[in-house]
Amino acid sequence: MTRFLSILIFIFSLSCTSKNENTPENEAKKPVIAVVNYPLYYFVKSIGGDHITVYFPSIEGDPAYWKPSSKQVINFQNADLIIANGAGYAKWMGKVSLPSSKIVNTSISFEDQWIEANEGLAHSHGPQGEHVHKETVSTTWLNFKFATKQAESIHSALVDLLPGHSQALNENFEQLQKNLGDLDKRMEEIANSIRARQVIASHPVYQYLESGYGLKIISKHWEPDEMPNDDQWNGLKETIKDHPLGIMIWEDEPLEETKSMLNDLNVLVAVFNPCANTPETGDFMGIMNENLQQLKQAINAKNHQESALVNPI
Repeated sequence: MTRFLSILIFIFSLSCTSKNENTPENEAKKPVIAVVNYPLYYFVKSIGGDHITVYFPSIEGDPAYWKPSSKQVINFQNADLIIANGAGYAKWMGKVSLPSSKIVNTSISFEDQWIEANEGLAHSHGPQGEHVHKETVSTTWLNFKFATKQAESIHSALVDLLPGHSQALNENFEQLQKNLGDLDKRMEEIANSIRARQVIASHPVYQYLESGYGLKIISKHWEPDEMPNDDQWNGLKETIKDHPLGIMIWEDEPLEETKSMLNDLNVLVAVFNPCANTPETGDFMGIMNENLQQLKQAINAKNHQESALVNPI
């Protein structure tokens, strides 16, 4: 009996030791940072690296109009930090209870430069159905100067949260800052070549690109996966009659039939993906570089067309 009790005590002690070693208190637990869109995910991950875990739910459609489930709200509530875009982005945040001490509004430093939408035409963005663009425009990161300020807010919050890793966080932020600065410089160079023109946008999401780089953009309400109707085509013809633009930027690749008809109207297509949601391939920096490349190629092609008309062989 004594031997049996000794064996039981030994087994129990092993069990307690095992449980004790696996408790969260004894594990190096990474802080969880919750974000509301992909650009913020990219900034947080670029700065925080392996020192953090980023929570960004799988979202179908535009995260700006997404509504979280009760479980997803709890995940946000339990996060160590909640990184918000600000400028009216993700209105669901104002409809649930979130700890204000954890929220980082990344665009508050340039609140005086938020852009108010000047129209309210209803249309749809994927499965969220029909909605209206109104109030404050929220795609702030398309002005790369503002994107850098948003990254600065994230960097500051992460350093406060993880002071022991400040050197690594600083180095990571400096690299991200440089990359965003390079995008800004390239966009300035591209803008210098098209400021005399007006550009058509398939959707009213490029206001910060427009204001940040001195462009003139006329916004339509065309979906890349839908063929425009007769009224939309007639409206475009009126637009290009008054403003021979030649370039139309899209959030995603339009239908081949749409591209063909635009080509017949001497309008070239350039995809400029805002990258609000996780891309199927690549990352934020790769998508933005591709955006600038497509825009530059469209401008060069348009200039070549016009040169050929002025100086025929």
